[in-house]
Amino acid sequence: MNKFKIIIMFLCLTLISSCATATAYRKAKTPTGVGYYDTLLQKDMYEITFNGNSSTSVTMAQDFAFLRAAETCLENGYKTFEVVNFNNNSETETGAYTFYGRHYADTTVYTNTYPKIVFIIKCSRENRLPFVAEEVKINLRKKYNLEN
Repeated sequence: MNKFKIIIMFLCLTLISSCATATAYRKAKTPTGVGYYDTLLQKDMYEITFNGNSSTSVTMAQDFAFLRAAETCLENGYKTFEVVNFNNNSETETGAYTFYGRHYADTTVYTNTYPKIVFIIKCSRENRLPFVAEEVKINLRKKYNLEN
């Protein structure tokens, strides 16, 4: 009977954890909130931040920050951009939880990573910088099946 309870608890945890989804591509409500956030630093330079949840991979967070960089350029009349500074400020949390049964205890250790990607970008109205904003936008939106 104890093995049966353990199996049921494991299946329930698996079901619950499978419901977690990666952070959607959306504007964050605050600079530290989940999603993207951009700040004008000077005339043609912006800070782009993307904060993800524990179901968001660092790669996806980097792509979403890059997508936001391209969109920020386009929204402000620029054609091309370059990344002049990049920081991966992701945080990792490790912990454990224990299930107690009548005649057993089962401990599970977990690790969660919360990606936080920060780009400083410089934009140009001419085609002189390495990344063409429109191409980046199209390609990354296609990669993640995002509407245009």
